[in-house]
Amino acid sequence: MAGASVHARVRGPVWWRLSCVLACSAALLPAVVHAQGTSTQTHPTHTFSTPGVKEVKLTVCKPSIMLGEQCSTVTKTVTVLDPRPAVTSTSATPAGAEAGQVVRLTGAATGQPPLSLSWRVSLAGIPILELPGSTIWWDTRGLVPGLYSLTFQAQNASGSASSQVPVSLGATQAADFYTVAPCRVYDSRIATPLASGAEARTFPVTDACEIPANARAVVANVTAVSPTGTGHVTVFPGNYPAPATSSINFNAGTTRANHAILQLSTDGTGTLAATASVANGGSVHLLVDVTGYFAAPPAT
Repeated sequence: MAGASVHARVRGPVWWRLSCVLACSAALLPAVVHAQGTSTQTHPTHTFSTPGVKEVKLTVCKPSIMLGEQCSTVTKTVTVLDPRPAVTSTSATPAGAEAGQVVRLTGAATGQPPLSLSWRVSLAGIPILELPGSTIWWDTRGLVPGLYSLTFQAQNASGSASSQVPVSLGATQAADFYTVAPCRVYDSRIATPLASGAEARTFPVTDACEIPANARAVVANVTAVSPTGTGHVTVFPGNYPAPATSSINFNAGTTRANHAILQLSTDGTGTLAATASVANGGSVHLLVDVTGYFAAPPAT
């Protein structure tokens, strides 16, 4: 459809009507003097040199001995898109993270398909990593602290476009451990069980059970209750993708508990997320009881 040098064929319900008029009246059309950009073909093809909104006009004339030549005109508009890639949005969340954390990269672009989308990670102007895709997770484990440049790139046969996002990786911060009275921060029995394969269930942890807003992780008992089949539950930071490892495994009809240190979300929301995998598309209830938390030591 479109672009700096793209063919636009008249087609679709509206153009069928116009083509039919031409086809049905072809025998009545008089000789026509061709102007620039005109055609007497039933299904014309035209190449637009620039993108934008273009006007397409169809004129059909019928000679009449009594009334002279009678003409009818229909005008339609065609939006011609630019085939060259253009980046429309980019983001990195969080923009400031600790080395070892996961950063969510999101990019979007327009242009004539097929588009090749990727991210390039650079430090001090030196590319160190290529990540394919538009929305991905950047695992910073093993990277040194510093200011990184994340470049989102879009390419196709007509060219390329890019946009940069800065991400600051800081050194891993020490944390102190604090105890709290055993307290339940989540109980799915109040709402609905976790369904196998469903979207991750996210729930808040901080500002409840004496867990402060600056908590980085919690020590908790994770309990699976009334599973309908064999399976497992995975609990992870609320702004992370689900990892491949499980937090607790179980058999049908059993109640199982496991002790774990659970990292909280790194975006400041203080949340956890949970997914379940249960045989035959089943479900399981989840309880999370905290007994302590990790947080940065107080300033001295």
